[in-house]
This record gives sequence, C-alpha cells and structure tokens, in this order.
Amino acid sequence: MRESETYIYGKNSIIEAIKSDTEIQKIFICYGVEAKNILILAKQKKINCTVLDKNKFRELEKKNCPTDAKTQGVIALKQIVKTYDLVGFLENIDLKKNPVLAILDGITDPQNLGAIVRSAECAGVEAIILPTKKSAMITPTAIKSSAGALNYFPIIQVNNLLVAIEKLKSKGFWIVGTEMKAKENYYDKIYDKPIVVVIGSEGKGMGSAIQKHCDHLIKINMVGKLDSLNASVSAGIIFFEILRQKSIK
Repeated sequence: MRESETYIYGKNSIIEAIKSDTEIQKIFICYGVEAKNILILAKQKKINCTVLDKNKFRELEKKNCPTDAKTQGVIALKQIVKTYDLVGFLENIDLKKNPVLAILDGITDPQNLGAIVRSAECAGVEAIILPTKKSAMITPTAIKSSAGALNYFPIIQVNNLLVAIEKLKSKGFWIVGTEMKAKENYYDKIYDKPIVVVIGSEGKGMGSAIQKHCDHLIKINMVGKLDSLNASVSAGIIFFEILRQKSIK
C-alpha cells in the first residue's frame, strides 16, 4: 500500500464509495460472504474483486483494520480522502443561499467524526472544517462510521481555527457556538444567514478563544442527570434544526 492509499471496510461504506466514484484499486471479499450488490457495482465500474479464503482475509484484516473493526467480510483499497483548501472552497460558495458549514474543535474520536459527517451530509451542511492538529484523522473507522459519506463529503483542513474563523467572518458567515450556559436556544431563529456551527469536544467544549469569536452561543436543554451529550448527537440535533427552519420558509 502506498502512502496515498488506505483501506476501508464494511459493506455500506464500500457500496457508497463505489457509487461516489471514489478511486478504488481493489476489493477483497472473504470466501462465503454474501456480497452480490458489491460485485454488481464493482463490475459496472470495472473494479477488480478478489475472493480470499478465511485465513488470508483475516491476515489482511488484522494488518490493515482496527482490532475492533466489523468488516463484514469486505475490505477495499482506495485513494485517501481528498481535503479542500478554505480559501479555494469559499471562492465557489454562494452566500445568497445561506450555506451552513461546521467547525469541529477538539473532536479526536474517529467514530464521532464519522457520525458527525454522516449527519452533516444528510442535513445539507456544505462542508466540515477540521484543524490539522488535535483532531480525529480520516481513518477507515471514521469512514465506516460516516456510512461512506467521508468518501465524497467536503472536508476542509486548516492550520489555525481562529484564522479560519476570521476568514469566514470576513466572507459574511456568522459563527454559532455551543455552550451549556448560553442564553440562546438551538431552536431560536438565528439561521437565516450564512452560518458556521462550532462543535466542541464532550469534555472541554469549545476553546475559550474560539468562544469569544462567536456571534451566537446556543444551548440544548436537557432534563436528565447527565450534563452533556455526545458531540455527534449535539451536532445532529443542531444540523437538523437548521434544516427544519430552512424547510418551513
């Protein structure tokens, strides 16, 4: 495997990768596994498929997938996920449509990253912005957790989130951060403009410097004993509230 390649696994992730025209070099299927849909799609796209006996498949699985990976007997070798430059991406975005972007600050769990991307894709978010450091990487685990959305959903990587926020604000975006003690609620009518939603980590939330740059701070009301939600759950609630408000106009 070259540095420009990675492995993905799981039937749904691989099906979505094929459908999104991701450049897949080869698909490996464990002998005896039902993979008819994958074989049909792979044939249409002229992707090479190899059936391995159980021992050889386990060797491939052990070498290239996380120890707790649920491969479902299917692994694919593909090009790494393409990431975007912020300035270039903003040049091609239509502010008149009030686009929604998201920044992930301190999200280090690949499964959380994948789940957030999955919700973002379903809710019409245009792209997600990640810092190059102290952030989850786009791993096979993240791709599987995203149900394959990471194969095509726009991911923007930046060296400095504060600098990125300044560029976004100068372009006309409003920054909406999440904060447990905020005065505004996530369902308030504040999304009728270009929006960037900042999702912080479950333990620490947003960084204080980023919080100071927010135009709105919102909270999600809770009535249980726990004082925080999983970051991907919070993101999904907010993304779909924005979609709901846009849909009723």
